[in-house]
Amino acid sequence: MREKIFSNIWLKGAALLMAVFLWFFVQFRGQTEMTVEVEPEFSKLPAALAVAEKRPNAIDVTLKGNELVLKRLKPGDIRIPLQLKDMETGRIFIPLAKSDVYTPPHISVVSVSPSGIWLYIEHKASVILPVEPDIKGRPAPGFTVYEVQTTPDRAEAEGPKETLSRLDSLKTEPIDISGASDSLDKDVDIKIPDDIDKVEPRQVGVKVVIRRKQ
Repeated sequence: MREKIFSNIWLKGAALLMAVFLWFFVQFRGQTEMTVEVEPEFSKLPAALAVAEKRPNAIDVTLKGNELVLKRLKPGDIRIPLQLKDMETGRIFIPLAKSDVYTPPHISVVSVSPSGIWLYIEHKASVILPVEPDIKGRPAPGFTVYEVQTTPDRAEAEGPKETLSRLDSLKTEPIDISGASDSLDKDVDIKIPDDIDKVEPRQVGVKVVIRRKQ
């Protein structure tokens, strides 16, 4: 057994060195840098409070890794989770470091810019607002929009009190009626305005009644 182990030891050693060299070659070949925009994620904010404003909205994160790995990154692979427990109302600066960025294995963080984010935190409130369908385009020649029905026609928005006070309605995602000669009846998502936490319900039924012109 000993003879088998130590026979051709130089050849086996060369093979091992070649394997190690190939591993390092594959790992570090094509190393490059890439900058991506990442929106911070907030958690553990006291239930009575909401983030009314954040500046900037996204952080520039410069990454380093294998070129193929970087090209295969998907939205959500790079994250900046921030815990906001024990926060109070007012304007707050949160410093950011490279260690605050979560990345997949074998990808390192070179830098983050800017080095922090400003938040304005307010008391949370809710309000009932009318829902306005966003109708785009025109029906076919000779036809017209006779009526637009929305069910339900109101929704509850929840978010910072001051932000809610500036809203008078909620818009749906666009509904394209270009060239239509028949009525449309579909479920459409409500757009969530910037800095609003949630809208309930998220979807409404919209019926666009299209008739031939008299």
